[in-house]
Amino acid sequence: MSTTITLAGFGGAVLSEHARNLPEAVGVSVIDAEPGHADLRSLRDRVTVASVPSSPQRKTIYRMGRDAISDTNYWLSWSTIVHAIRGFDGEDTSERTYFTGSGTPKWTNNSIGLAGGAPYPQGTRELAVPAPVAAPQITLTTDGPTGTQSTNFYVTTFVNDLGWESAPSPPSAGLLMKPGAVVAIGDTIPLEAVPAGSYGINRRRIYRTQAGSTNVAEFFFLREVTVGTTSTTDDARKLGALMEVAGWIPPPADGFGLIALWGGMTTMLAGKRILFSEPDKPYTYPEKYDITTMDKPLATSKWEQNLLVLTTGRPVLCQGTSPESMDDSPLALSQPLASVAGVVAFGHGVCWPSNEGLAYAGASGQANLTLGMLTPAQWKAMVPSTMVAGRYGRFYVCSYTDGGGRKGFMLDPLAPAGMWHLSAGFDACFYDDLAAVLFVLEGGNVRKFDAGERLVAKFTSKRFMQTTPRNFSVAKVVATTFPVTLIITARCLDKDGAERVRTETRTVVNDQAFTLKDGFLADDWQIEVRAPESVQAVRLAMDVRDLKGM
Repeated sequence: MSTTITLAGFGGAVLSEHARNLPEAVGVSVIDAEPGHADLRSLRDRVTVASVPSSPQRKTIYRMGRDAISDTNYWLSWSTIVHAIRGFDGEDTSERTYFTGSGTPKWTNNSIGLAGGAPYPQGTRELAVPAPVAAPQITLTTDGPTGTQSTNFYVTTFVNDLGWESAPSPPSAGLLMKPGAVVAIGDTIPLEAVPAGSYGINRRRIYRTQAGSTNVAEFFFLREVTVGTTSTTDDARKLGALMEVAGWIPPPADGFGLIALWGGMTTMLAGKRILFSEPDKPYTYPEKYDITTMDKPLATSKWEQNLLVLTTGRPVLCQGTSPESMDDSPLALSQPLASVAGVVAFGHGVCWPSNEGLAYAGASGQANLTLGMLTPAQWKAMVPSTMVAGRYGRFYVCSYTDGGGRKGFMLDPLAPAGMWHLSAGFDACFYDDLAAVLFVLEGGNVRKFDAGERLVAKFTSKRFMQTTPRNFSVAKVVATTFPVTLIITARCLDKDGAERVRTETRTVVNDQAFTLKDGFLADDWQIEVRAPESVQAVRLAMDVRDLKGM
């Protein structure tokens, strides 16, 4: 006959099963405890390190200054859900940062974005170089002296101060000429003006066809002129390299979900399309690389060399080593995305909130991680459409609003045995992989997660059923720091079948045994522990001798 109840392990909470049917180390409620330990270890409070505007409420925060560990420099924020990536141009020293979700796709850096002080970003530029819309006007000035005549065409492109080049203009009218001909370009109708907008266009390039062995017109570099030059000439100079920018259209104005991939590729979404950039050129997305989706795409994420596109229906997995080789296939796990802000990537896979539970796809398979922890009704009561999430170490950290204010939970995607709940949620978050730190936004305060004074961890155990009514009259708590609050709830049925409940709350000041109230026989016992640091074990016994060895 068991004469003790022992808590010697403190796992996460499982709510989908009755409290009587849980394993001994699994609780029905675990709040503000640090997951991943056998003991009950309290999280630390969050520490405010910076502030951003709070009206309107920011939904995205992102830290620039990523070459150095810092809590304070420099916090960019937006009132929309923005996806920002750092550029990967090895010659860029300005920390160029590209982003979508705040109007048209844009970029900023530590020069224009941080000039003038917070709030950041102060300045942005368009992530695009629009192509000329008018064909260049050409006139034969002097035909070539000898040789076979051929019909040639001209196009122009715009180039900005970063060296980004647009797609070409429509081709000019064909001009019949001999080798060595001199041609006026833009003499009667000037070359078109630069389009309005923050594109940084400062020059244009001119290309011309030449007789070749193919039946397809190929354009070769003729010359480059400043953007203020509205007319020039083809002076019969030798043509240069083959034009590369055919089909290099800029990202669409409604592009969103920007993500950096491998091999210098970037990806974004628009309409029902997945767009892929030319390698190392995040400003151009040729249509020939587009993948069309059956359902509306909502968000992008990745692990290793796997691009996961989450949609209003079945997720899509894209794989390939280059934009032209990307192939798509639907996931076996059909879990539509419920909240874009709740998508979190790990090195091994991706987690996202669906309407049925927390979904996962990655190297270890595909699963609904909360299936054994919450019923579908319990998950829906957490309102997955409100979920905002990030990562902290190996844990998925999520905030949600269920009508009673923002709350949160933590879960290990690779070992989803329980949930650790948070007493406070957050409005946005950012994981700084350089420092391995999670920052959360509460109102206008950027706060460092798990960094301050110890919180009070709370663990409510399963209900321990006894084969016969008993009175556990002594107890002991093994902890690192005292006092520890111990709340013991005993339940039994009286002779009329009505439930009788007795709750005893004790403040435990050391690791010595102490007596409990006597005179109450019960066959259903439950323990709640509230600790400021670490509790390793709790035991209830009928005799003090049963506490030896703790």
